[in-house]
Amino acid sequence: MNTSTELPPKLSTDSGRGTDRARGTGRTRRRRPTGALAGWLSVAPALLVILGFTFYPMVQSMLLSTDRWNMLGPRQFVGTENYETILSAGTFRESLFNTLVFTVITLIGTYTLALATAMAANRELRSARIIRTITVLPAVIPMVVAGLIWKWLYEPDHGLINNLIALVGVDGARWLFDNDLALPAVAVVSIWKDFGIYALILLGGLQRIPAELYEAATIDRAGPWRQFRSVTLPMLRPAGAAVFLLLVFNSFKVFDQVWVMTEGGPGTATLTVVTFIYTKLLTDVGVASAASVVLFVILLLITLIRLRLTSREES
Repeated sequence: MNTSTELPPKLSTDSGRGTDRARGTGRTRRRRPTGALAGWLSVAPALLVILGFTFYPMVQSMLLSTDRWNMLGPRQFVGTENYETILSAGTFRESLFNTLVFTVITLIGTYTLALATAMAANRELRSARIIRTITVLPAVIPMVVAGLIWKWLYEPDHGLINNLIALVGVDGARWLFDNDLALPAVAVVSIWKDFGIYALILLGGLQRIPAELYEAATIDRAGPWRQFRSVTLPMLRPAGAAVFLLLVFNSFKVFDQVWVMTEGGPGTATLTVVTFIYTKLLTDVGVASAASVVLFVILLLITLIRLRLTSREES
């Protein structure tokens, strides 16, 4: 007689967990995203901002540059007609020339003043901290406010500048009403307001130069000018390249101070590319978009040329 009893098969742990999950009674831990997925999730907000506020408007501007549209009626495709219009129009060429002149003035003036300020602030003097603070103060003033302040300073009859000039017996100028002086006068505002920020960038570059290089130059009996030419300027090229690109970009995008102080006048003496685009937006969006694309191409070419030169210098 067979007295052995068969035991029921042992339920596996996995099958029990599966049953619990099927019944909804089990608890599972959610795995945190790792690797590439975590990286994409972390940069997703920034990518959305870039796509929504940079890439999408850029694409729309390129599409609008091939249409004729005044924001009221239907859009009409005209191909390259808008580009032919701005390139053949004297007003756009003049605005481009004014922008180039403005860029050269601000580039030379701002870089020279910023470098001198950075070298003064880099010395171990008590006044170095004061210099750093004073030079940055104009940068915190909004450009519109700065433009209004300098517009009052340039006022021909009651402005502070002409009153100071009159103290030495010299007649003041009609700064913002003179075709030859209006653009340099506006450029002075940009130089005064922004040189402090660029001075801080150059100061950071100066502080990264090893002191041993100056000590070796001193042993070789190199004077201050030779040290500046052979040590400071070569070692300052990375910071100088960054300042150069920032100055060019900001100068080509100049609008606030021009519009507040002169509105592009007298005549077209201070008309810049961005001011031209702004005025055309009210009448023909296609022409304004075409001018924006041309401005983008110019800045892209300047950037590529500068990066190419920088890579050659480093190699």
